[in-house]
Amino acid sequence: MLTLNAPIRTLSLVLASSLAATPSLASDNPSAHQHGHADLQIAVDNERIDLLLLSPAYNLVGFEHKPKTDEQRQRVQAVESWSAETPLINTLAGACTINSTALNTSWGDNDDHEHHHGHNHDHGHHHAEETASGSAHTDLEITQSLSCPGLSANTQLETTLMTQFPEMEYLNVQWVGPQGQGAVRLTPAQARFQLNR
Repeated sequence: MLTLNAPIRTLSLVLASSLAATPSLASDNPSAHQHGHADLQIAVDNERIDLLLLSPAYNLVGFEHKPKTDEQRQRVQAVESWSAETPLINTLAGACTINSTALNTSWGDNDDHEHHHGHNHDHGHHHAEETASGSAHTDLEITQSLSCPGLSANTQLETTLMTQFPEMEYLNVQWVGPQGQGAVRLTPAQARFQLNR
């Protein structure tokens, strides 16, 4: 079961209702789990942005099982620390700051724990789904709530996700806001996009 704070619950409700006509997330559609691909959903409200990144664990940490070694635990901790300090998207001026963030795994963990990084940060877990062959397809979710002063004047956004995580070849971005919704596929060569406002 995922543990989410209030802003993230709001994000989930907004995205679920507003993007209902768009393709399902990989957690709802196991066949959508593809290494090198990730999904980023964005809800915009004035200068506030709520984000949900869903990615195969392999893209972010290089493996898809519960960490077994110190090195693997350090990789997960590095992703957690990076996401607590770095907005998943930002204005070209770099004006966005993180209000809250959470990293959620799907490999299951009986030793539930929380790490705090000066933000409202929850670390929840849910169980990985097994495929018919018995191998797990594990996803990581990163949620963030951002404050982006001047967003109404700057509708071009960018991400450093594919620079930080070179295994990520494509990032499918979907957004919804007061002026409508849109979608774009980003690549390492094209990591900027324009909100339709």
